Amino acid sequence: MKKFINLKAFLQLVILLSIPFILSNCRSDNDKRPNPVPGDPKVEDVNGNYAGKLGISQGTTKSEINVSFTAQKNVVTFTEFPMKEIITSIISDPAKANQALASIGKVKYEFSYTAVLSKSKKEVELAFSPKDLTFQVPIDGVNKKVTVTFAQIKQGIFTKTNTQNLNLELGAPKITVEGAAVTPFNQIVYNFAMLKK
Repeated sequence: MKKFINLKAFLQLVILLSIPFILSNCRSDNDKRPNPVPGDPKVEDVNGNYAGKLGISQGTTKSEINVSFTAQKNVVTFTEFPMKEIITSIISDPAKANQALASIGKVKYEFSYTAVLSKSKKEVELAFSPKDLTFQVPIDGVNKKVTVTFAQIKQGIFTKTNTQNLNLELGAPKITVEGAAVTPFNQIVYNFAMLKK
């Protein structure tokens, strides 16, 4: 019985003496700055090749296609920008629009961006500076200069979780042919949901 009482007293003493140690460790943990999580993004993580889905809407018409682009040194580069909605906005006859699409082939488009780490440090925010896209398209047998004006609709967001994702939204609010605005015209909205390769 005496051994049991001594053991009980010893355990109580150990518990009482450990309480201040435990509390001081908890307090010092709160004083430390959190270490960055290995999955937190950096601005330079945006650089790379992307592939994914592009949702295109114009008025009540919506479609989705697969696209790819490269982001490198603050420039997004499409080796083949989707042109169908632009051409069908200019040429209403489907057969002539398809001929025009075939004749212009692949259209390269580049625009610049500025990337900054968000306040939460959980994502990279991108501000885009899209430039006009100018190209020649045959309309009724004559090559005409077409200019598409692009604008950022929503700020781009790059996140890094199990995958690295980049979402952005651009609009084409205006198209001109030989300097004359296409009318009637509904803005084309490009919503990119991209995955870094």
